[in-house]
Amino acid sequence: MNRIFFLLSLLLIPFIYSQEVEEIDINEERNNQINELIQVIKTNKSIYVNQDNKRLNKFIDRVEERTKLLNDAKRLLTNEEKRNKELEDAFESNEKELADLEEKLQIKIGVLGELFGVTRQYAGELVASNQDSVVFYEFPEREKTLKDIAVIQVHNLEQLEDLWLAYFDEIGAGSEIKTFNAKITNPSGESFEGEVTRYGLFNAVHKNNFLKPVSSLNSFQLLPKQPERSIIKSVKKHSQSTDGFTSVAIDPTRGFLLSLYLYKPGWFERITQGRTIGFIIILIGLVGLIFSAYKIYLLNNHSNNIIENSSIDSNMTNLLKDANSRESKENLIDEYIINYSKDIEWGNNWVKFFAAVAPLLGLLGTVIGMIETFQAITLFGTGDPKQMAGGISQALITTMLGLIVAAPLLGFYTYLSEKASSLIQILEEKASYVLSKD
Repeated sequence: MNRIFFLLSLLLIPFIYSQEVEEIDINEERNNQINELIQVIKTNKSIYVNQDNKRLNKFIDRVEERTKLLNDAKRLLTNEEKRNKELEDAFESNEKELADLEEKLQIKIGVLGELFGVTRQYAGELVASNQDSVVFYEFPEREKTLKDIAVIQVHNLEQLEDLWLAYFDEIGAGSEIKTFNAKITNPSGESFEGEVTRYGLFNAVHKNNFLKPVSSLNSFQLLPKQPERSIIKSVKKHSQSTDGFTSVAIDPTRGFLLSLYLYKPGWFERITQGRTIGFIIILIGLVGLIFSAYKIYLLNNHSNNIIENSSIDSNMTNLLKDANSRESKENLIDEYIINYSKDIEWGNNWVKFFAAVAPLLGLLGTVIGMIETFQAITLFGTGDPKQMAGGISQALITTMLGLIVAAPLLGFYTYLSEKASSLIQILEEKASYVLSKD
């Protein structure tokens, strides 16, 4: 490209120059330019030939270098193939020798093969149980020893004795109650040293709180949620006993039952499962109880007025002063009793209403819960019971809350009705007495 540009420049120079200097002969100028062009071509030819020769020599040198590298690679490939063949032959030879040695080993082991198999089995089982056992702190080196025994094909006498002693330690630990200091981790992740009481192989407690052994943390972990009060009380009672002969609650499953308490809902969580209907039932129950207490207070005031205070007698006597006949007196007394009875019986029906509407709302919550259950069955089928648990929980919880609220309110209604009836009867007796005096 540079050559072409240079040639074109030379060809254009005469034309430009001819326009500026008209006196020079055109033929002479053309000959001069051609001679100059020929001279430039000759000069550049030698330069480019030298450059081409250098590139060619460099390419030839690289070809020789690449040929040498190719020969080296072929030689290495040949050596590796030879080495691979030697390794394959050695592997086949070792495999045959290993098979012969295994056959000889089986012949020599004989009946002891079953013993070694049982040894490996029991060592593996003890390792698995030791990882989440309450005694992992007391035998920290046992896990490594048992893991070695569980993978060895042929055991020596010392290893058999180690397994034997490990099981004896396990048996001994299962029959004792032991107190020791250990690392404890609370649910928030903080660790501290504390006193731990171990009840055999079943439970471990710290200050009457149950612990869970966690070998990954190398510590005991406090359960986020403790069992009910009766179980905690039995542990506290045992820790305070002087002779040690006190019954105490233990988990025979070695922690499985205690882990279920993490998923056991409390009272507030159960109420929450009832959702909106459940809270409405509780609100009605609270309103009913407050109103019943207020009604009892009013009846006590009426009782004081009727039985202890003589104002009722004086009021009825004043009513009879303006009456002339027996019939008019009875009418006035009856009217007074009816008006006063309304005050006594006021509010009883509201308590009855609260007692009746609570189970009805519980039934409504049951129907809503069953509808949600059937919707879950329609969407997800019956393969996963968790999908149906929400609706069933609402159905049962609302029914339970309705019955819990209705029972005491019905008792209050019965008490208030009986109390009101007795006060009205006393009022009628007083009225008869006042009439008899007139």
